[in-house]
Amino acid sequence: MRETFHADLPDVTLAGVMQGLSDPLRLRIVDLLARQGETECSQIYQALGITKSNASHHFRVLRECGLIRRTQQGQQQSARLRADEFEERFPGLLAAVLGNLDPEPDLVRAD
Repeated sequence: MRETFHADLPDVTLAGVMQGLSDPLRLRIVDLLARQGETECSQIYQALGITKSNASHHFRVLRECGLIRRTQQGQQQSARLRADEFEERFPGLLAAVLGNLDPEPDLVRAD
């Protein structure tokens, strides 16, 4: 299996994080992950109405700037927001950003 790059938080810069959050679609992904916790990547891109390749690009940007961590079990990939780690590195940043977004509906999870 190919190793996925995840940024080490001490190496993450505020400028890099802000660049990662500069796209409205990435903001929606971060908002969904903040509200729902770890979520299957396919559920996210289906809920947002985007293609898998478009979603993969946005997940990569969010991973490389340190905002999310992606995991894989078999064929299933999931993403989670690194909220606790980010709060330690940049106190209050995620709350300030996410607190000013228009609310989005939660994803419907399959049982």
